[in-house]
Amino acid sequence: MFDFIEDKFKKSLSDNSIDTKLYDVYNVKRGLRNADGTGVLVALTKISDVHGYRIVDGKKIDDDGHLYYRGIDIYDLMIKDTFGYEKVCYLILFGHLPSDKDLFKFHEILSEEYNLPNEFLENHILKNPSKNLMNLIQRAVLALYSFDDDPDNTDPMEVLKKGIALLAKMPAIICYSLQAKKHYIDNESLTIHHPNKDYSIAENILYLSRNNGEFTKLEAETLDLSLIIHADHGGGNNSTFVNVVIGSTATDIYSAISGSLGSLKGPRHGGANSQVEDMMETIINDISFDATDEEITKIINKILDKKYFDNSGLIYGIGHAIYSLSDPRAILLKEKCRELSKMKNQEKAFSFYERLEQIAINELKKRKGEGFNCCANVDFYSGLTYKLLNIPRDLFTPIFATARVVGWLAHNIEHKLSCNKIIRPATKYVGEINKK
Repeated sequence: MFDFIEDKFKKSLSDNSIDTKLYDVYNVKRGLRNADGTGVLVALTKISDVHGYRIVDGKKIDDDGHLYYRGIDIYDLMIKDTFGYEKVCYLILFGHLPSDKDLFKFHEILSEEYNLPNEFLENHILKNPSKNLMNLIQRAVLALYSFDDDPDNTDPMEVLKKGIALLAKMPAIICYSLQAKKHYIDNESLTIHHPNKDYSIAENILYLSRNNGEFTKLEAETLDLSLIIHADHGGGNNSTFVNVVIGSTATDIYSAISGSLGSLKGPRHGGANSQVEDMMETIINDISFDATDEEITKIINKILDKKYFDNSGLIYGIGHAIYSLSDPRAILLKEKCRELSKMKNQEKAFSFYERLEQIAINELKKRKGEGFNCCANVDFYSGLTYKLLNIPRDLFTPIFATARVVGWLAHNIEHKLSCNKIIRPATKYVGEINKK
């Protein structure tokens, strides 16, 4: 049926592609990136900052990685706390850490919004299962628009209230989407728990996603940490930028969040940890955890030569657009993963990841030459961490999405309060004129 379309498309490829040299001719920043890989400045923000290099005399100098939420280094937020993620949400939204009293009240407000509207589960999730949960989650978020008495109200205060209510509902949305897939597509038993108002967001994800609803304190702490380190990453990351762009049109928050979810679904963004796990499982199946360093080195070089795994030449989980010497999120998650691997008797798996990480970095440095630096990014250990938590692969990206809702919301509101202009960059036309 589409043979005609395919034929026409193949013949039109030259008309639809642009000579990459023209980007230099017209000084167009491909992917909104400067020639040295830094991002083109498109906005100002007070919410979070990502630090991985310094500019000295116009030259980019690699530096230790840091992530700041409202000026506070993420390393300083790693206090074991049942409601650590909620504390970070409060910080990101209001600009300062909450008192114990304010944190209690904030959790109380969130917990009152945990449950989905009446019949929402049946009509919008169970009746519409999806092979990819992100697709169903997008639809569920859009469907919430119809349950809002004043959905198109984009006053910053109203957007904040709607966004907090949506954040609170995310554990139920992602976990019920998982249960729908397991039952209707994977032919497993359907298990539905009601959200527990006494639990944190991290605890509810573990509770709602497990048939027996049970979890340990270390498991809850680990997932809470994962939510904290994924809560925001500056205004320039793809899904946050998408949210601000959509929000700048003065459309509703449900549309903006849905757009961000679509962005995060992509394997170059939120789905990266699944690619890491696919790569690592392939390697482990071929050479086992007991492989020598020489065997690991050989397989790393096969990847770099585009002769192994997906033949892309990429070692997934190694390298980052901003971080070069270290990714603070990876460092924090790695240590929690180490602790979890001991509890789960999976030290051999963790050790293999750690060895491969170092060998991959060394081999990349050899190929790139003096002055090149790279490090493991957060995706390298997040997939293994989720596996140790017995979290299904289907939930990897949805958990990232749940964590990032607060960042999307904060940047959406910040744009409304400060810039409040529709985002409309320019493009340069390089096609023919008066073509016949």
